[in-house]
Amino acid sequence: MPSDQVNRVLANRPETLIIATQAEADLVEAAHSDPAAFGELYRRYVVRIYRYLYSHVGAADTAEDLTAQVFCAAWEGIADYKEQGNFAAWLFCIARNKTSDYFRRHRPSLPLDEATLLLPEEFDPQARLEQEEDLHRLAGLVAHLAPDQLELLRLRFAADLSFAQMATLLSRSEAAVKMSFYRLLEHLKSDWEKGDE
Repeated sequence: MPSDQVNRVLANRPETLIIATQAEADLVEAAHSDPAAFGELYRRYVVRIYRYLYSHVGAADTAEDLTAQVFCAAWEGIADYKEQGNFAAWLFCIARNKTSDYFRRHRPSLPLDEATLLLPEEFDPQARLEQEEDLHRLAGLVAHLAPDQLELLRLRFAADLSFAQMATLLSRSEAAVKMSFYRLLEHLKSDWEKGDE
């Protein structure tokens, strides 16, 4: 079995998850006094935090600035953080607060999200047009969602948080978050299919 398959199998084992969670807890504890440990936490989360912030603000430079602010705030607050297995939720709570602060100050009206389309080796203009139409249609469906529904999508897809982490961040039960998320996906699927009729 190739090593990537072994890693995927092991990653799904409960004892592996416990070991990984404990390793992160040890790293968080070390980060209270060790900048190198905090640097490792930064490396683990910087891309996820950036994607989450970019999904809110839609501008790379603003998302970069906010990402820096999040990690500065985390560094300043790490000494007071008490590890309870919720470091990701704590970090994303800081990111949400920085986003709220940004929108209070700027109140921008964001254009429809622009998706990055990679050109395939064999460019097909018709397929590209259909793909762009589908993306605009999906963006239209997403634009009509309530802010709490958009946040569920951002936390799951942009931030790549687990349902447990989302539940901690949103102060809801994991079951309630899962149910809301899957109902939202069903709602989007239903709206999409209505548009096909």
